[in-house]
Amino acid sequence: MEQRASNKHIYVAVLPLQNMADDPAIERFCTGLVMDLITDLSRFRSFQIISYDVIKTLHPNEKINSPALDVLELNYLVKGLVRYRNNTLVFNIQLINAQENYLVWAEKFSGRLEELFNIQEEMVKKIVVSLQQVVDYDLLSEIRRKPITNLSAYECWLKGFEEIQKGTFKADEEARKYFKQAIEIDPFFSRAYTGMSLSYFNEWSCQIWDRWEVSQKGAFKWAQKAVELDEWDHISTAILGRLYLFNEEYDKAEHFLRKALRLNPNDTDNLIQIASCFSFLGYLKEALELYKRALRLNPAGDDIYFSCGALIYFELGEFDKMTELSKKYPVGKNWVDFSAYHAAAYYHRGNIDKMQACWNKYLHQFSKKINNGKPADTQTALRWMINVNPYKNATRLQPFWEYLSDDQQDLEPVIPNQPSLHQNRFQIDGNLWLITYAEKQIQISDLKGLHDLKCLLSTPNRKFHCTELMGTKVIESGEPVFDEKARKSYQRRILELQNELEEAESLNDLGRVDSLQEEYQKLMDHLSKSVGKDGTPRKVSGSIEKARSAVTWRIRSAIKKISNIHPELSKHLDVSVNTGIFCEYAPEHEINWIC
Repeated sequence: MEQRASNKHIYVAVLPLQNMADDPAIERFCTGLVMDLITDLSRFRSFQIISYDVIKTLHPNEKINSPALDVLELNYLVKGLVRYRNNTLVFNIQLINAQENYLVWAEKFSGRLEELFNIQEEMVKKIVVSLQQVVDYDLLSEIRRKPITNLSAYECWLKGFEEIQKGTFKADEEARKYFKQAIEIDPFFSRAYTGMSLSYFNEWSCQIWDRWEVSQKGAFKWAQKAVELDEWDHISTAILGRLYLFNEEYDKAEHFLRKALRLNPNDTDNLIQIASCFSFLGYLKEALELYKRALRLNPAGDDIYFSCGALIYFELGEFDKMTELSKKYPVGKNWVDFSAYHAAAYYHRGNIDKMQACWNKYLHQFSKKINNGKPADTQTALRWMINVNPYKNATRLQPFWEYLSDDQQDLEPVIPNQPSLHQNRFQIDGNLWLITYAEKQIQISDLKGLHDLKCLLSTPNRKFHCTELMGTKVIESGEPVFDEKARKSYQRRILELQNELEEAESLNDLGRVDSLQEEYQKLMDHLSKSVGKDGTPRKVSGSIEKARSAVTWRIRSAIKKISNIHPELSKHLDVSVNTGIFCEYAPEHEINWIC
């Protein structure tokens, strides 16, 4: 790996899979799997993934030292083969250190042919997670044997992140040295700024209570810098979400947390952190799903995984599961009031002796980490616990807090009035839409099609003329037309713009969206003046045709965007919303919306 010591990137290639089944259908599947794997690996910003256009020309059994691979100067190579026997697919996948030509990881996946797409989904997730962990461990082992002066920016980040995981003030300071060195090597390496933010976040959340404000500002400042350099860095985005959460800016917190989840849904550490935050926001069902997904992708996990699971099961009222997981989480590791949660679980189960024992452990941790080593009384430690935990809604801690409190009037429950998840909502707040359906709440960036949907949902079974949704007047007279060649050229460009708009909206590139929409509207103006199907000049109103096409496209685009984060709602809207010259929301069963 010496030849890449000065480069911050890790170069990875995924070779075409060797199809031992000699079946064209399986061959097509293998091609799709390789392309999906390349796409998912690309979400890890520290990797540089060789494009499929290069890979597809290589042989599945390409030798490590072959000229075709040597020119790519790879660090890691993923290769494998697939067998098909008795309606069962068997995949053997390998990860190879291309610099030193040795096998670092291998795994087998299998399933029946009708489960083909489920196999693909699980395989891609498992490979992506395993690759990240193996590469980091492999590289970290390598750099421990090298002098500091030879470290690259990425290696400095790894070394700093290793220090952060020790969870001490001294380790945080040491980590910052590595991160600053990474920034000196590459001032545009966003992950180093993320590391700086993490080091301050450690102090802010659990380590140095008397540096709370300084650490909070440090965590926020460095995370913002990281996102400015790379807005697709899921770690920095998740940090901002956590910071907004603890500052009780819940809408902003949810926006950044969900964005981090979309940016990288396969990083298990990312899943755990978001699951923990979702439990504070009250999305317990989603939090549990994320926690279980993280464990499935990374069964070994980390102690913090168990603490996250314990928090979720506590708020779900499953206290036996909570206490069982609590035993796997070492007391004193980062989360100061974890023993207090354990105590609350015993309180709910009626075991006061064990409750008191766990509470005493919390008092010890509170004295050590928060109270400058001084003994702390129950009321001081209780007040800190109530203030520091950013619950958006009610918490099952409340009865326990009331039991311990000397002053019920001073005990302010963290139960602000919040909309019920049983209510269906379709509302905009600033540039974000807050949408609730089937007890699941999502946030989505502003789109014109969402305004159309709000109008339709607010008045079910009413037919809206497309020009009413567009806000235009109906013009009855015809307009001059252009020739057939020009018309087809405009139509091709409109299809291109629709695809580009969908891509820009999925990337939340608002500036590009505005520019593309302006061009789209201008082209629609021209196309509306075209000829009819029979080749004669169109006599219907140009504005009607323009409005029909534009409204239909933007409504369907909005529904497609919703499908990425709320498939159930997307399916409902697909079935219930009719588009055309007249648009209508006609659900099969009556559904009340708050718009």
